[in-house]
Amino acid sequence: MKEKEKKIEEIKKFRKQYNDTHANNYDKEWWSSEDALNEYNGFKKLVHVQPNEVVLDIATGTGTFLIEMAKLGSFCYGIDQSPKMLEQLKQKINQNNLEFNIKDIRVCVADQLPYPDQFFDWVTCIGMFEYYPLEYVKQVFDEIIRVLKPTGKCMVDIPNPYDNKTQNMAWIFKYNLDDFERLIKSYGLKVLARNRAGCMFQYLLLRIK
Repeated sequence: MKEKEKKIEEIKKFRKQYNDTHANNYDKEWWSSEDALNEYNGFKKLVHVQPNEVVLDIATGTGTFLIEMAKLGSFCYGIDQSPKMLEQLKQKINQNNLEFNIKDIRVCVADQLPYPDQFFDWVTCIGMFEYYPLEYVKQVFDEIIRVLKPTGKCMVDIPNPYDNKTQNMAWIFKYNLDDFERLIKSYGLKVLARNRAGCMFQYLLLRIK
């Protein structure tokens, strides 16, 4: 167990350093990906936040998805372990005049969320799980369930293990889909929709207990 914990901490450190280094060009690099538009459209297909709903975006980065939810009138919170990525997000908030709807942006890790129990109507975690083993994903789900309201919704994504592109990515974790969906159900989450978006699977989940 200590070896797994050590590995997870090493990944966290690497991801922070990587994202800090690439923050200035992150949006340009992401949108140049052939899968970016598929992932973005998949998100818009699944996530329909309502005005005044309270939303948390885990690993928000430069806020591509957070900004969209704020534009719909939700009250948004975002966390990321990269300060440089959040600097880019803060510029976007100002440019889009979304200071009223984006309530809190802070540096922290996904397994230690600084928010009260049952605080959020929605939690999204997009583009993060693939960099960590399933043991860490469980830690993040512990926190998601803690902060998500009863009957709250959640969207997460993971790599499609059957996709040729994904299979050639040695640096990401590819979960067995049956194992991942059993994990989801063990947390009292119901799969409302599963959407294939590029080389990713996007899950829309409902808390049922």
